[in-house]
Amino acid sequence: MILTITANPSVDISYQLDKFNIDDVTRTSTINKEPGGKGIHVGYVLKELGAEPVHSGFVGGKLGEFIEEGLKKRDQESRFIKIEGETRNCIAILHEGKQTEILEAGPTIKNEEAEKFISSLDEISQGSRIINISGSLPKGLTSDFYKQIIKYAKSHGKFVSVDTSGQSLKDLVNAEIKPDLIKPNETEIADLLAKKIKKEDLKDILKEEPFKDIPYIIVSMGKDGAMVKIKDKIYNAQVPKVKAINPVGSGDSSLAGALFAIDKDYDDINIIKTSMTCGLLNVLTEKIAHIEIEKFDKYFNEIKVEELR
Repeated sequence: MILTITANPSVDISYQLDKFNIDDVTRTSTINKEPGGKGIHVGYVLKELGAEPVHSGFVGGKLGEFIEEGLKKRDQESRFIKIEGETRNCIAILHEGKQTEILEAGPTIKNEEAEKFISSLDEISQGSRIINISGSLPKGLTSDFYKQIIKYAKSHGKFVSVDTSGQSLKDLVNAEIKPDLIKPNETEIADLLAKKIKKEDLKDILKEEPFKDIPYIIVSMGKDGAMVKIKDKIYNAQVPKVKAINPVGSGDSSLAGALFAIDKDYDDINIIKTSMTCGLLNVLTEKIAHIEIEKFDKYFNEIKVEELR
């Protein structure tokens, strides 16, 4: 079982429009509503791979109930902490080949709600070997919240991964107790170091502070694949050229593949190839955080992984 935590989940609403009429009425009958958030997206792909994900985080109000009910319909367990605030909506308007997004900030988490989450971690993570933390922090929380989860995981012998950005990522990478896996892109690595970096320097950078004590680092390079650190080895992963239909959710899909493979004790090459295959399969579908599992073997065999020396 893999626990995936989305501290600030959402009800994702998408409207498909022929034309978006600014300052006028626009009507549509093509609407989709489903539980969303980066950790929830990771869980969707884990389920498609055959894993048993469990979802947690904070939910409140009718929209929070919608998320729990939606996950139940997908046969996925949830162990959310209930809050007084209302879970947010995130709206995507698909129009004329474009995508316009409106993202609500979400509720403010009270101190007692955050403390309840941390004190409930034994129950929330029961049966899990891996804990994944994905996404931004809601109002009311700082990176210390994520640090407490990481400390709990490490002290209980659980593998812990974090996929976040900005100040939160910087704080966690520089913390005394570090996560086992992070998934930044090249820009986020440069921001962490506050300097420009070249791809050819990345191999050495991942072996230095503040990254050297993080066993798994997946540096996404989009269509060019990824550079991956696994313990003391660095790998370059190349993916085949494909016509992307929808790249949204590919990072979450790639992370799901990595966590699935780590949970199954795959070797380095198969961890990387599973991760890259899931990210690639996601771009080939219109649906976010979805892979067509019947195509898995085809693309898995086209992933090229080379150890860099």
